[in-house]
Amino acid sequence: MLSDHPPISSIFSWTLNDDIRLSNTFGGPHGDQFTDVASAAGGQTVKSITLRSGSRVDAVSLTMSAPTTKAFTHGGTGGTAKTLTLSSGEYITAMEAHWGKYNSHTRIFNLKFMTSLGNTLSGGTTTGDSATVYAPEGYQLSAFHGRGGDEIDALGAIWTKIST
Repeated sequence: MLSDHPPISSIFSWTLNDDIRLSNTFGGPHGDQFTDVASAAGGQTVKSITLRSGSRVDAVSLTMSAPTTKAFTHGGTGGTAKTLTLSSGEYITAMEAHWGKYNSHTRIFNLKFMTSLGNTLSGGTTTGDSATVYAPEGYQLSAFHGRGGDEIDALGAIWTKIST
């Protein structure tokens, strides 16, 4: 023994919450970090998604109708708003992001969301840098994590389990 102190032992254990999955974020390191993960839960019902955009994505919002009514909104107030209201049993299952430089900052230039019924919502300008993320089987888009300010600088999806 190298010390005259009694030995110390600790046990650490953790598990993943099976109701929630996060995608990578796409975009840049600018803006303020945000996450809705503390409010995301399995069984949420997404009522609508709104994009505010012009040549870039200014803001993104999700509105829930169950288990409680709430909205997650990130970004600024610029651009033109477009909303997709989901039908009963319709879920957002994919997100495509395009990013590029504006005023020396990497920003999200375009977002496109796709639903389980084939509906889409998109806004902004496409670029050469893009990625698409898909919900794992049995999951839906329910919230976001990323970085933003007056515009969206980086965005990732928070997927939650669809209640059956």
